[in-house]
Amino acid sequence: MRQQTIDFRQLLERLLPLDELPQVDRLRVQRAIQSGITDQLQMAALYALSRLEESGAVRRMPPPTDRRGVLRWQTRDRLEVITLELPGPREREGLLLVPRASLPAQAQTGLDQVRRLLRLDEALLASDPRSGQSRHGLLEQLDHAGRELLGAHEVRFVEESDEAGPEPLAPALAAEARRRPDVLFYCPDTLKCPPLELEGRRRRARSVVILAVPSSAGPPLGLLEVLGREPDRFPPDALAMVALLADSCASVLERAARIEKLVFIDPLTTVYNRSYFDLQVRNEMARAQRERNSMALCIADIDDFKSTNTTYGYEAGNQVLVGVAQALRHGVRPFDTVARWGGEEFAILLTAPVHAHDVVAVSERLRSVVERLPVEVEDLNRRRCQVSVTVSLGVALFPDHALNAEDLWRAANQALLRAKRPPKNKVVFYTPQASSA
Repeated sequence: MRQQTIDFRQLLERLLPLDELPQVDRLRVQRAIQSGITDQLQMAALYALSRLEESGAVRRMPPPTDRRGVLRWQTRDRLEVITLELPGPREREGLLLVPRASLPAQAQTGLDQVRRLLRLDEALLASDPRSGQSRHGLLEQLDHAGRELLGAHEVRFVEESDEAGPEPLAPALAAEARRRPDVLFYCPDTLKCPPLELEGRRRRARSVVILAVPSSAGPPLGLLEVLGREPDRFPPDALAMVALLADSCASVLERAARIEKLVFIDPLTTVYNRSYFDLQVRNEMARAQRERNSMALCIADIDDFKSTNTTYGYEAGNQVLVGVAQALRHGVRPFDTVARWGGEEFAILLTAPVHAHDVVAVSERLRSVVERLPVEVEDLNRRRCQVSVTVSLGVALFPDHALNAEDLWRAANQALLRAKRPPKNKVVFYTPQASSA
């Protein structure tokens, strides 16, 4: 058999059937090729091989018994054997940086262990996504699975955007793990690892594994942190099981996100729906109360929407709803909530901390953005028409105007009724005196 030595760029450009990868993966590989950076090319090649292995385009072959750090794949169509000689784990400050591709190809799992992994799905199926507790149940099962499968004393899922979730053991190390999802970070002894020594002592953890939880598209979903009581708790087979657990966690979390999207997203406007708002308003009020901050509820109602339907037809009315929803969503902060309450009415939660003068500015900005919104619709005679759209907004603050969700909605709705009095297209804040008049 003729052998030829090539580099990672040639492997990507000449041998691997990249056309069988999903588009997002092909783009990732192309960016690495364009960069020309050796480390990025190697990571892209290993990632492409792992994805092609999942699809069956290449098959992992047993490594030679007399050579360590050697991985082999066979292509499906050309029957060529690709052999990679990877360096062993790299040591740094008491850490071992282990390429995921260098781990044993098959984690050693028994029937009971497979059943434990399947319970991650059971947590998803058993919970009501409208309760907001499905994710909590998943993470509880993840911790149990890690304890049973790995003998760990704690398994943590750390999500960068989750303010209420756990903080990473070492923020700088966590950021690096997110940037390098193809590498597993293993600390055999926290007492010999400066980045983890303090947290290791505090949590009585001598071994730590940190690994990105991969996403099928885009950046990682978060990090998996596995803690063990004893030093050198996780041999290569256990590290392979950690990688399998991370992959299982990723697939379940992505399914949960898709289910929640079906339950919580308004299909027409793609903003949140009333079910999500009912859940979120209570969560945000509890957080504002806990942190002793204020938040606001704005109710926006499209002015004279029924006349738009009568004049131009219901399809044109739908186009107006979509345009207003997107204008409202882009007019608030990323962590605020825009939901379609029903009909032509939208609810906007300005989450804590937000002060009264900020709420005034945001509300007026939303009103102005919609007023300037160019909405082009097709009338019943298929003619293109420009429609002028305005909204009226009623606003109430927590805890200034109400101490629970029902009263906050009632206060904002009373303010909205005043805002709908001609002339419309204005913002009205709740005032107790006006409501009793």
